[in-house]
Amino acid sequence: MRSAKKPRSQKRSQQQRRRPRRNAATASSQRNTRSLRIIGAQQRKIEHLDKWRRRLSLLLRFTKRASTTTKLEDLLLLLVEEAKAVLNAERATVFLVDKRNGELWSKVATGTEPIRVPLNKGIAGSVVTSGKLLNIRDVYKDQRFNPEVDRKTGYHTKSVLAAPMFSRKNDVIGVFQVLNRKNGQSFDRQDEEILTLLTDQASGHVENAQLYHEIRRTSQETIIRLAAAVEFKDHDTRAHLWRMSQYSALIAREMGFSPEWAENVRLAAPMHDIGKIGVPDAILNKPGKLTEEEWIEMKKHPVHGAEILKDAENELMQMSATIALCHHEKWDGSGYPRGLKGEEIPIEARIATLADVFDALTSKRIYKPSFSLEETLDIINRDSGKHFDPRVVDAFMRCLPQITPIMERYAPRDGHGAPAPLPAW
Repeated sequence: MRSAKKPRSQKRSQQQRRRPRRNAATASSQRNTRSLRIIGAQQRKIEHLDKWRRRLSLLLRFTKRASTTTKLEDLLLLLVEEAKAVLNAERATVFLVDKRNGELWSKVATGTEPIRVPLNKGIAGSVVTSGKLLNIRDVYKDQRFNPEVDRKTGYHTKSVLAAPMFSRKNDVIGVFQVLNRKNGQSFDRQDEEILTLLTDQASGHVENAQLYHEIRRTSQETIIRLAAAVEFKDHDTRAHLWRMSQYSALIAREMGFSPEWAENVRLAAPMHDIGKIGVPDAILNKPGKLTEEEWIEMKKHPVHGAEILKDAENELMQMSATIALCHHEKWDGSGYPRGLKGEEIPIEARIATLADVFDALTSKRIYKPSFSLEETLDIINRDSGKHFDPRVVDAFMRCLPQITPIMERYAPRDGHGAPAPLPAW
């Protein structure tokens, strides 16, 4: 027997009772979806912030390292290394503006030789002209890109992100660019912001390094010109100054001093006899033995040299003044003008003293013939601990393989003909 059909009103009542369950499930699903979207968004924000944190940490590391770097080449190399790490780039290049020649030159181009390009050409030139950042996702579709660089280096450039470097006067002093992200993607908006931050930080350091380099170059030129002035008084001086400066640098490096300090010694050592400007020509160029009065006058030249160079503010000129004053002091205290002894004598002067004596002994002078190398080494060994610092003598002996070729090629010696022309300073 069939059951009676339920009235429609009863069916609607049952459907209404079932509908809240479906509505509740739908609402729960929607809430879960919204929660997942919120969690996903938060996760992306966290990842984004973490990426910024890592990059800003690298920027801070660059700033700390750059603040202690004064040499331009070292600073540019540091900038390239840090930029590649921060931006996850395959390569990086720093171009600096050379206004005199109307060029951009690259001192550091990782993976390639330094290059020069016209100031208004290429992607870097466009950045200089506009003063604005460029983000090019496919360089081979950009007419400003010069594919010749890729052909020369064998590298394939895909994307370029380049930013201008500004001076304190808001002049463009260079362009910093990174090439090809390692993940194969193009550089994005965050990369642009990071490169701008990095370039802003780097610009001040680069400008400071350029100023330091210019001051140093001016100091070098001043030293060379002052040292050359002595040549008018003593015709053997120029070659002697060049040789003993090379010897001084070799000894300094052998003793473990930094390349920068050794280079300072090389440039400062030629000033040791600058005080001879104040010594009469008749004494300087006398072929025979000096009288007691003439010797007293000659012994004044260290003080004259120190007076000429005193009160200099930069490190190189200060070292020059020290060497000029102390290069006739002796380890045992028997030297002049102040009778300093042992460690009282500045190390740069102790080094220059040995270099000076070695070159004087092995060179022919107006008042004496040249000594043989064997005779000279015997004298130096005999005077170790008396005239010379024993540690300096030891270092000198260790670098004789580098010193001897310089002596043989450039020193005027009896029976050896004319010495070779001197290289540039």
